[in-house]
Amino acid sequence: METKQALRLINSNVRNLAPYHLVREECEIKLNQNENPCDWPLSVKQQAADFCLERPWNRYPNFIPDNLKTDIARYIGVDPQSVIVGNGSNEMLLVLLLAFASKAKSIIICSPTFTVYKLLCEGGMDSRTVYVNLTKDLEYDIDAIKAAVTANPESLLIMCSPNNPVGNTISENDFKSILDIHTGACILDQAYVEFGGFDGVKLLPRYPNLIIVRTFSKAMAGAGLRLGYMAGGSEMIAEINKIKLPYNINFFTENTASLILNNTDWLKSSVKTIIEERDSLYKFLADLPFTNVYKSAANFILVRLLPPPSSLSSSKTKKELFEHLQKDGILVRDVSSYHLLEGCLRIGVGTALENAKLRESIQRFFG
Repeated sequence: METKQALRLINSNVRNLAPYHLVREECEIKLNQNENPCDWPLSVKQQAADFCLERPWNRYPNFIPDNLKTDIARYIGVDPQSVIVGNGSNEMLLVLLLAFASKAKSIIICSPTFTVYKLLCEGGMDSRTVYVNLTKDLEYDIDAIKAAVTANPESLLIMCSPNNPVGNTISENDFKSILDIHTGACILDQAYVEFGGFDGVKLLPRYPNLIIVRTFSKAMAGAGLRLGYMAGGSEMIAEINKIKLPYNINFFTENTASLILNNTDWLKSSVKTIIEERDSLYKFLADLPFTNVYKSAANFILVRLLPPPSSLSSSKTKKELFEHLQKDGILVRDVSSYHLLEGCLRIGVGTALENAKLRESIQRFFG
């Protein structure tokens, strides 16, 4: 069989997808992946290293990571039987789509949002996807979402709050008003919730069709661990757990994640500092001649710099700003190819020193 013939065996929806990738760029200041810029203290790392030295590597991890589930459940305020852990929140999204997508008549996604939703829904699941645009101010259009769930009964609704890459949120009251009329399942991705927005976990007893997805990659400063989790009603979680792959969490991640959850003083201090830096950075950016600077409840800020109206204009462009920052050793994320995000860059919040260098570079760019 020739390669061309073999490629025809792959699902055509997968072959038609644009690949999700991030070009690796080496820069002194990395503000393009929404990571916590503060690494964990050496004392915590040493505890993790000691565990790895003592623990046999030739043995499987726990089939059910009960201790970690208990620690996560305590952290968010649910019963351990209401939690599933996985290899990053992306795996949790995949598990949920495997559980819900074939039964749902359609999947509703608010756009722009996290691009992995589209990749999984349209490529992997071959689902009928309904998109609801954010408003012109890049806020959730509550009336449009309600119209979509009404017109598409028993659909799967996926929402992200705070929303990546915009930073907008949905209010608790608006979210409840949607769930009150929604007849299908709802996935609420709260990867950035420690930085802002309401805590969706408290709504789980009222809405058994709601599943919350979260991660250790952002506020928890554990992007290298690849750990995510979901929370829902215990009966729903028991059914969803049937399709989760066994042994999906390695022993290092399991143990280190528990260490993180037992060092919440450092974690809270880190998050508080990032929020303060974000708000300060927003005030600085809002005073500059951007087309828009969007208020954010996450650990990043979206800015828009539209191209000049004519070639005779001396206005700066998004491309010029991106390249200027890169030359100064600062890497941000160009999201201008996203729906409704023409001319937009997403700027992660760094350390105080990194943010100071970012300010100085942007100030020089605008002159």
